[in-house]
Amino acid sequence: MAEQSDPDSDHQETTGPLRAGRLIGVGQERYGLALVLILASIIFVMIADDAAWSRVVTITLQALAVVASLRAASAPAAFRHVVTALVGAVLCFSFVQAAFADEVSLRFVEAATLTLILVATPTIAIGLIRQVKSHRGANLHTMLGVLCIYLLISIAFAAGYGVIDAFGDAPFFTEGEQWSAVRNYQYFSLTTITTFGIGDLAPASDIGRALTAAEALLGQIYLVTVVALIVSNLRPSRS
Repeated sequence: MAEQSDPDSDHQETTGPLRAGRLIGVGQERYGLALVLILASIIFVMIADDAAWSRVVTITLQALAVVASLRAASAPAAFRHVVTALVGAVLCFSFVQAAFADEVSLRFVEAATLTLILVATPTIAIGLIRQVKSHRGANLHTMLGVLCIYLLISIAFAAGYGVIDAFGDAPFFTEGEQWSAVRNYQYFSLTTITTFGIGDLAPASDIGRALTAAEALLGQIYLVTVVALIVSNLRPSRS
């Protein structure tokens, strides 16, 4: 006699993958994919060397994260098309540089990253506000969007430090020019926004110190206000 399957066990086996799929899915009000791409770009920057194609991969991951974020935020179609065209131009230029010049300008990498994030972050914020109003509360997708903004702030400040270094007359860090690399800007930004403050790197200029203080302050204010507010208003997601 054939054994009958337990409906409850079948349900438990399928809901896990389905929930994961919905969480990382692509679409409006779904920030899982964007968060994965942002985390991937940060991890890649921290472990990869500072070669030309590494910079191309970094820009590509960040660009894809921006596109996924704008889709999740339900940005107007015309605006998404403009940003997608900008992303395409940035990627084409970086690929051409890596292929023919065997180098991708650090100034270009930092300026492109900063521009893309400054475009994406306010759009995500507007989309999250619209989402909370529409659902009269926050859900797990909202929380993922809030985390996207937090990490994008860190990447934006890291790019800002790189821009200061690239266009300045002196190295950004007091430790010297040998620390002027994308991975070190991102590492310093992460330790600053989380106020972890290891202390192995320090900004040399007044504007560098001002930006560092601003990032630390903004990071803490964001956690105790925006993140805390979203967490306190979390509701079960219907999808």
